[in-house]
Amino acid sequence: MPLNPNEKIIIQITDSHLMDRADAQFVKMNPEQSFHAVIEDMLSQYPHIDAIIHTGDVAQVAKPETYARYQQYMQRLGIPFYQIPGNHDDVAHFPFAAPDPIPAVLSFHNWRFILLNSAVPDRIDGWIGSEQLVHLERLLEQHQTHDVVLACHHHPLEMQSHWIDQHKLKNTKQLTEILQQYNNIKAVICGHVHQDSLNLWNNIQFLSTPATSVQFKPKSQDFALDDLAPGYRSFRLKENGEFETQVHRLTDFTQHINKDISGY
Repeated sequence: MPLNPNEKIIIQITDSHLMDRADAQFVKMNPEQSFHAVIEDMLSQYPHIDAIIHTGDVAQVAKPETYARYQQYMQRLGIPFYQIPGNHDDVAHFPFAAPDPIPAVLSFHNWRFILLNSAVPDRIDGWIGSEQLVHLERLLEQHQTHDVVLACHHHPLEMQSHWIDQHKLKNTKQLTEILQQYNNIKAVICGHVHQDSLNLWNNIQFLSTPATSVQFKPKSQDFALDDLAPGYRSFRLKENGEFETQVHRLTDFTQHINKDISGY
């Protein structure tokens, strides 16, 4: 369907797990190769993109050179891009879109995307700090006439997958107590779970997105990798406060992952 000039296309990518060398492997796959393949597919599907948002675990080997290579690649696209950290990222080297703990706010006509940092150093699970929550409350108060989407790395709601739900956002209650005060929050998007999902709470869509690297098997008691291809999620933001979203996965993409590992 042709794009209305007042509609915006936003792409969510997540969990690229880039190494410090472009030729290095992660669970017997090359995350650099799959990351580039996802970007190329995205560009072929969407001739015009207003922004790309990476929802964390940019790096598996979180060194300055990993982030520098990621930024150099993304800058060549000529598309505004933003990222929030995941549990594998190093906040000391991470290219924040705004000085932590201040959430970045992205504006697209009447839409606002608020980027939250849920990563806690040396932990797998997530927590949104109290100072950041104060900033969030102030921002939501300021943007009550706008349509709002929040982004964080960790999943706030359970995935019915025992092993990954141990590593979810741990202060979801504090977050939802803030969100329930507003009726203009349309979605909360996250990464971390390496799979796509939709959960509805208080008329807010909670959406997770496939990784650009390996995928996790849904509803699994223990850690398990899936055979599904890497992917990404698109959002078409409309003037009336509604949005359309679609998950895309690579086709004709061959991968030989090591499915015998017990964790990542």
